[in-house]
Amino acid sequence: MDEYKHVVNSYIDIFWVERCREADLKKELLDRVQHPYFTQRLKQQAAREALSMVNAAIEQAKAASKEAEREIVPVKPTHYGNRMALSTAICSLTEAKQSKTFDRWLSLRSIGDKIKIDIPIKLHRQFHKWNERGRLMGSFVIFRNYVQVTFEIQTGEKKPITNCVGIDTGINALASLSTGEQIGLELKTLINIVRRRKKGSKGKTRAIKTLKDYIALNAKRIVMSDISLIVVERLKGITHGTKLKGRLSKNMSSVIGSWNVRYWLTRLEMLCEENRVSFRRVWPENTSITCRQCGYVDKKNRNGEIFLCQSCGHHDNADLNASRNILNRFFTGPYGAGYEAGPILLNTIG
Repeated sequence: MDEYKHVVNSYIDIFWVERCREADLKKELLDRVQHPYFTQRLKQQAAREALSMVNAAIEQAKAASKEAEREIVPVKPTHYGNRMALSTAICSLTEAKQSKTFDRWLSLRSIGDKIKIDIPIKLHRQFHKWNERGRLMGSFVIFRNYVQVTFEIQTGEKKPITNCVGIDTGINALASLSTGEQIGLELKTLINIVRRRKKGSKGKTRAIKTLKDYIALNAKRIVMSDISLIVVERLKGITHGTKLKGRLSKNMSSVIGSWNVRYWLTRLEMLCEENRVSFRRVWPENTSITCRQCGYVDKKNRNGEIFLCQSCGHHDNADLNASRNILNRFFTGPYGAGYEAGPILLNTIG
């Protein structure tokens, strides 16, 4: 995986300067990156992942520019060697017959000169769940400690857009909803437990699992509550932009590292996909300091968890105020084209 990282980053350097398509990934281009034992097939897989990362970075910058109504320069991506995206041209899952300790072999072929690897795999209960409902796809994402597979599931069309909710993500409350409800109030306590556990210990592992289970449970609680559209902020991390500036105390800086926002939003999006709920993201700029009553923007509007508009005097919980701005931004901006704000939506905004 370390070698794979170097190869992917070498192709990223090429594609960042020269715009290429997947059809261009042929021998002449692949040979511009040399490796002592990687096969052409594995180099092609690395080049595909590099091209995908470059295109994603460019598209993300374009979308962000449109949302923020100002130019945002794309940032060249970096592969950190934590994962490999491989297809069935290289990977396959085969049954491990007569074994009581694992269920499958992950067979890696065509990865290097005379190199073949068989990795024992223990199937997760989620694998059995989706294997019964869908079709296993021909792609594998290999991480350092586990393998991710993809299933194609027929879920049907999305629910009609009637009951909508904006969600502000935080630490004091995992999710503040535009309906006025706050969910996940024990998040901060669980994060502190993770932080206090010794790195690499069993206690740390258990604490992280408890935290993730808590996040997953609350994501399910939201999605299964008769919601048809969920709108969140487009966040890369909890400290993204002005998101939490001035909101956290000094001793929370070490807690931040244990709070994986990406896991929460990914889990929420996956449940939405599974349950036919629409999931959208909006630009996060100023949602926490904008008055949802009069639209006045001022950093002084927010003091910790208290929101007090310096213009109209509107008083609210700061996170709930932000969640209503998030939902409103979807329907008043370019994102909400084609969506109609029905009676339930109006009640939600308040």
